[in-house]
Amino acid sequence: MSKTNLYNLDLNLLLVLDAIHGERSLTRAGEKLHLTQSAISHALARLRTHFDDRLFIREGNRMEPTPLCSALHESIDPALKQIVSSIEDRGKFDPGKSTRCFRLGISDYLCTLLLPQILSQVEAEAPGVSIHIAQPTYEQRTPMMQEGKLDIFLGTKRNYSPFIKGEYLFSDREICVVRNDHPQVGKAVREDELASLNFLAFSLSETGQGFLEEYLYRKGLGHRIKLTVQQEVTIPHLVSKSNLVGTMAERLALHFSEFLPIRTAPLPLEDTSFDICQHWHSRSETDAANNWIRGVISKAASSLL
Repeated sequence: MSKTNLYNLDLNLLLVLDAIHGERSLTRAGEKLHLTQSAISHALARLRTHFDDRLFIREGNRMEPTPLCSALHESIDPALKQIVSSIEDRGKFDPGKSTRCFRLGISDYLCTLLLPQILSQVEAEAPGVSIHIAQPTYEQRTPMMQEGKLDIFLGTKRNYSPFIKGEYLFSDREICVVRNDHPQVGKAVREDELASLNFLAFSLSETGQGFLEEYLYRKGLGHRIKLTVQQEVTIPHLVSKSNLVGTMAERLALHFSEFLPIRTAPLPLEDTSFDICQHWHSRSETDAANNWIRGVISKAASSLL
């Protein structure tokens, strides 16, 4: 497809592609768009001609997307959702009437700690609103925000794009967690013990190192890390059944210590604190809907201050 051909594309056809992709059926896609199956078939034929690809292949009773179709849909889906939401809101936002879907980037740590309070407020103020949760890595956050795949992401302060705005929510600190009857670790992890312990590290980075990894590698003890995970909530379960020493957010560790045989132990560092913020793209700075969900998140986080 050339750039010239793009101007010949009826953008309403993208709604048809989106509906077929979601429903996997021409009939159901027609029902969703209030179009006849004949009209849907005609639109699909135009799409196939324009993109020079079958786009959907019938497999039994389902219309399965081709690789090109899946790639197209991944790009146009967030854009279509944003356009539809903007048209429905018309520059305003009424949470009580909205059916908008907010896309939030939240780690499993914050899903455990903060999401229940967020959902409670959304249910009370905006019963028609839905939330889609993703857990992007550090490297994915800015691109997903720029591409409209996220409305908000929550996490620590980092050197994100200058177009990414942020607001402080609450603080926490990194702490070690071990099983209650760990044979080596006492009330705190001592620096002279590090070389004899096996560690479980947590990192949301694709290429960089997490907190524990950086700390141990600086001391030449990176080889003592025996397992690295991207799911922080798995750490309490893993250490409770092994001699591994994990590090995680203290608030989350204390939460799990209420029903798992684990305990916390400070690291041999003076300051392991970090701040959690919510982030949004500058283009959404004055968007009424984005402002509303940010307010919901701020209010939910206030219980952790």
